[in-house]
Amino acid sequence: MYNTYVKKKVFLYLYPIQEFFDTSFHPEEFYRSFGLKYPFPILNECIQKRYREKGYEVVFATYPDREVKVVDVKNEDRVILTDITFKEASGYYEDGSEKSRDEIRYPDSKFLIDQLGEIDSLVVGGFHACDCVKRVADYAYDIGIDTLVDYELTESFGYYLKQEFFEIDKYNPANIRELIRYYAFTDYKSEERRNDYLERFKNNFSPVYHFFDERYTPTVTAEEMIAREYQEDIERQQSERTN
Repeated sequence: MYNTYVKKKVFLYLYPIQEFFDTSFHPEEFYRSFGLKYPFPILNECIQKRYREKGYEVVFATYPDREVKVVDVKNEDRVILTDITFKEASGYYEDGSEKSRDEIRYPDSKFLIDQLGEIDSLVVGGFHACDCVKRVADYAYDIGIDTLVDYELTESFGYYLKQEFFEIDKYNPANIRELIRYYAFTDYKSEERRNDYLERFKNNFSPVYHFFDERYTPTVTAEEMIAREYQEDIERQQSERTN
């Protein structure tokens, strides 16, 4: 009889605490007043459809002195703790004064990853995409774990939720690349300057983001975004002249 090895996949969401949600999202009344979708139920639906339903173990990491907030913790999920408190990690003292960079401590990435056990692939989201999320993802990548940052399920979730390529049940990092290219097209008219910008962007981003990974095909390209925007401008101008 042969043993069948089942790959273990983990989605790790970092630091879903009230302080981080409060500084990254508007109050619920704001969304209601403008007729906008409240992002938190959609965030939870994304975690469900992108990860739980696709065989990932969902793990939330928080500080010993902070409870998990906003995200739904199911019976099959796990909550793990960092090796330091939020008080130690915060950039501010309790009186509101700012700490120096040397006084700010970061949770130990190894301490977190070790709590996940033996895993084959890891997706990381949460707070914050280019700081703690990157640190933990980089550590996992460096020790040989197949690692991806779900850039949409970070503090910028509200922004990406509004993009035409956003899908509840899947994340495609190539779409973020195309959005970067779109802004390069709109900000730089010179092809040389645009290519230089994209090359610098590519070199400055960790491979855990997979923005420039050619294995991923975008839902919509930068050129299509620009063409659609141009067509919408024409239609709007025609409508204004008619009215």
